[in-house]
Amino acid sequence: MRKLLKTVNTFEDFHTDIYEKLSIGVEVQDFTEPNLIKEEKDIIINSYKDLFKNFTGIKSLHGPFLDLKPASPDLLIREVSYKRYLETLNIAAELDMDYIVFHSQINPQLNEPFIINLNNMQNKEFWEKILNETKYNGIILIENIFEESPYMLKEYIETMNLPNMKINLDIGHAKLGKSDLEEWLKELKDYIVYMHIHSNNGLYDQHKSPSKDEIENLYKLLAKYQINPILSLEYKTNNLEMEIKRYL
Repeated sequence: MRKLLKTVNTFEDFHTDIYEKLSIGVEVQDFTEPNLIKEEKDIIINSYKDLFKNFTGIKSLHGPFLDLKPASPDLLIREVSYKRYLETLNIAAELDMDYIVFHSQINPQLNEPFIINLNNMQNKEFWEKILNETKYNGIILIENIFEESPYMLKEYIETMNLPNMKINLDIGHAKLGKSDLEEWLKELKDYIVYMHIHSNNGLYDQHKSPSKDEIENLYKLLAKYQINPILSLEYKTNNLEMEIKRYL
């Protein structure tokens, strides 16, 4: 049985009766907006608290990412990143989220082994510190974003070596790189528990609905490598019920 989620940009898009009827979970993306003021955040949090009262599906939250870099050599950027991440982790704890997604923020151009190791060690320091401060105890998902192959992300996740940190493989982002989907799955199969599902033309991050052939190829590869991740549909659809049937 596939575990399916649908992303929502705002709480107004989340209709619990429909999600319950379809037996799917939700990925909340309201908090990716960087300019929310406290009053707006409070409204969003309280709205989701009400919506989640009788909701039985999987709950996930996408964290902020714009201009953030936990391993930045600039201490001010690192400080801002820490505040953003900690605030979002605490929101996830307050909303009892099962998963929280953060981008890896890996720059594939910074590929000198010394720099890769330095960035990974700084990320490890960041995560160990922040996890001692937050009350969130769900699964933290690290998502590929600019990586052209799975190897830098694999080294990242193995350096972190945290039991509650896994990988969210974004297959749309992977399609923009140099490695094919099978290479991503083969290398990261031990860490993938969650996937962002969308497609594109190979040039731009369009977040389009995948074709029937793309879904069939994905399922074939998941079976080959014995991976059964949560599939989070990260694209717009006019008929959610019909779209979900494509994955069943």
